[in-house]
Amino acid sequence: MLRLTSCLIIIFSTLQPQVTGLEVMKKLEALPEPRDVVSKTVLTLTKIMKAKERHRSREIMRYEKYFSEGSFLSKSLIRFTKPADVKGTGLLMWEYRKSGKDNDQWLYLPALKKTKRIISNQKNQSFMGSDFTYQDMEGRDIDDDTYTILGEEELFGETCIKVEAKPVEKGIYSRRIIWVEKERSILRKVEFFDRKDKLLKMMTIPEVREDGDYWTILKMVMENVQKPHKTTLEISDVQYDTGIEEDFFSERFLKRER
Repeated sequence: MLRLTSCLIIIFSTLQPQVTGLEVMKKLEALPEPRDVVSKTVLTLTKIMKAKERHRSREIMRYEKYFSEGSFLSKSLIRFTKPADVKGTGLLMWEYRKSGKDNDQWLYLPALKKTKRIISNQKNQSFMGSDFTYQDMEGRDIDDDTYTILGEEELFGETCIKVEAKPVEKGIYSRRIIWVEKERSILRKVEFFDRKDKLLKMMTIPEVREDGDYWTILKMVMENVQKPHKTTLEISDVQYDTGIEEDFFSERFLKRER
């Protein structure tokens, strides 16, 4: 009887539909999105020198608007408010719905009183001295990668599915390994590998909060494992569905140093 039961368990387990990496990513992408978000972020740059750490903090306001139809998926505006040497600096981003179309980014530098467009071959550069590149700051189309399940792992007290994402076309990363919560489909960690397939950076999301229909990231850490440096984002004062007009996400507003 025990042998029969064991056989039935094996047969039943093989009949269970196996989730694919693409399905995991589609569930992540399908999480409810607000119409818009306003938030404040304290961005801390940490340089590790021997046994000491040197910190620099900056404050930013982030404005985001999402679209359920039309040419755009989202528009975002980031504005530095502190300290004085970066106050007024802004980054405007337009993310397009059409697959294969490059997203647009413009950087405003108040010291020069001018806007600089970030072109494709500049998107691998660091954003304002942080461990995030300009490409990291924008969204990535789900069809830009192929996905493979690597297994499951406990992270921050939750069971996560590990998914390997390899770019269809050559990019700044050879691949990424992505941790997505099995039950709630929340992103919790990403490892980024350089073009030589060596681990370059590791992004973790240790703190999240459920706000009604939405999940709010409260803390994010991007650590460069090849250099002694990391960037910590602490998000607060989050407001959803405030009714931001689309005109706000324009070069004209980007140049407003407020």
